[in-house]
Amino acid sequence: MTHDDIASEMPPELWEGFLRFFDASIAHILAHQDAERYFADLGDIVRQSGLDTWLEGSMPYWMLGRSIWNQMPLPCRHFQCAPLPAPQRNDSCPCGSGKKFKRCCQPLVNSPMIDLDDVLPIPRLAVDHFTKAQRQAAAKTAPAEVRLALAVKELEDDHPGKARNLLLAILDKGGLSTELQADTVQLLGNAYSALGHLDAGERKLTALLPNLKPQAANQALCWLVIHCLDQGRNQEALEHVHRLERLAPEQLSTGALKTLCLRQLGDDAEAQRTAQAWLPVAHELGDEEGIAMLEEQASLGSLDDLADGDIGDDEWSLSQAPMGDEAYAIFGIPEEQLQPLVGLLEEALEQPLHPAHFDPGPPSTEGRQEQWVLVLPEEVDKAQAAFYQAGEMQSVADAELIRRHPALLQSPDFLERLGAFTGASSSQLQEAFNMALFAQQERVIAHLLAALPAGGQLPWAWLEHRPLLRLMREMALGQEDPDEEIELLTRVLTLCPDDNLGVRGPLVNALLQAGHDEPALAICERYPDDFLPETRYGRVLALIRLNRLHEAKEALATAYQALPKVLNYLVASKRKAPRLDPHGITIGGTDQAWYYREEMRDTFLTTPGALSWMEHIKKAK
Repeated sequence: MTHDDIASEMPPELWEGFLRFFDASIAHILAHQDAERYFADLGDIVRQSGLDTWLEGSMPYWMLGRSIWNQMPLPCRHFQCAPLPAPQRNDSCPCGSGKKFKRCCQPLVNSPMIDLDDVLPIPRLAVDHFTKAQRQAAAKTAPAEVRLALAVKELEDDHPGKARNLLLAILDKGGLSTELQADTVQLLGNAYSALGHLDAGERKLTALLPNLKPQAANQALCWLVIHCLDQGRNQEALEHVHRLERLAPEQLSTGALKTLCLRQLGDDAEAQRTAQAWLPVAHELGDEEGIAMLEEQASLGSLDDLADGDIGDDEWSLSQAPMGDEAYAIFGIPEEQLQPLVGLLEEALEQPLHPAHFDPGPPSTEGRQEQWVLVLPEEVDKAQAAFYQAGEMQSVADAELIRRHPALLQSPDFLERLGAFTGASSSQLQEAFNMALFAQQERVIAHLLAALPAGGQLPWAWLEHRPLLRLMREMALGQEDPDEEIELLTRVLTLCPDDNLGVRGPLVNALLQAGHDEPALAICERYPDDFLPETRYGRVLALIRLNRLHEAKEALATAYQALPKVLNYLVASKRKAPRLDPHGITIGGTDQAWYYREEMRDTFLTTPGALSWMEHIKKAK
């Protein structure tokens, strides 16, 4: 049973309650990394998620919490898990009843509602909560399954280059289980496809094949078959299928791909017979897409019997994909496609916005302000659903898509995706697009926040809030006016005080650059355990400016202990750039130190004597 199977057997509201429970649990564990504190707060988390309204009060939630804890990659343990020992029969029951375990919760241990160790995708859910620094550290030190989850997130966030590098590193290290290697190879093929580096993908997967286990080799060969068919190399594709038949003779994809190869080679009779032979297998598996494809092929005498454009829907498609959004983001949208987008954005600016509202969420366990849950207008929800259902091949920059679903231009998620195409204003048309998009983004942000009750928060744990928070962050960082940047970043941090987006770093820098030392210091002191140079060394500079030198000395000592290279780079009059990784930053590394020096050394120099004082304190140590 998979976690999707479990979800399908529950009322949707109950499954949403479980998802909120998972999300809140993961956020709590990553924030504190303390099992005792997590289980002490478990009752509050249950109530916040709303599970207590569905399930009995006697439900042993500690078992579900233990399943989550045991699978959590903990940053303090190099992203290894720290599983708790199972209670013994004569131990006191962990539920707190005072009874022995054998007379209380032990009979429930095998309950399918509780024993979810094998189906909860905890590492995948956990990476959504990682800070930027944690993601960067995990990419280098975490176990393979956590790095695989990071690669999945990079693909979902439209960063296929980062995903490819992570996946290649996983394979290079070796020692993978059969399933993990197969998943890694499948994702690697997806990453090369998303990048459009198909020939490079073919070379790499072909080179990997001799050393792959059968299940992973099967994934590689499936990708190679599709690639060869897309290029019209039909005989090579069939040769790969013959290898697939030896590796996975009973796998439905083998039969489907063989059918397509035979059809492309013109052997219509054999293609039809192959489809007819595999159709019962598809029915037995309940694979609806496979059934539809094979039924069509089984009834088809030749390709001439099929209307143009009807063959190969969805994942069976052999047509070459158009230029993807990643390429548009790099090279720009062609003017003939950009022109209608500008017109649609300018029209949207004249249209009234559909009303949104916020429902009350569960109270915060830490006594913060009331939390709320964003409810987008029904029109926006339907438009987003149409876009998501179209799949990866649907471009955000498709004007026809927006004409069919104009409410997309009121979706924070869609507007954020469109923001990838702003770039430098290389033409008047590009400048018009940028201005219209920024205006619509600002308008939608203001519209949604106007519906939020005064003092409300938007916790990251609610997935509905993430597109809006991300859009606000990107809008803030794109402001040319420092005061506007500070105002918007401050608003984001107020709405999401756990700062899952990492706005505190640029906000502290902006405040110090503007001479707002007290507010900068207040933010630094809210995150004392950071491994960000912005908060560690920003606190030092703020204290120096406020003439609190004794505290500044202590702050410098803790900052230097945590991030010594940052101080070395700051105080040096000249430094060459180290070798920089375009895909990330090493926590405590020379690249992190270099970036902070580039961003903030001039600001330190505006406080006469600050750097020389810091160097003197360092040498005195």
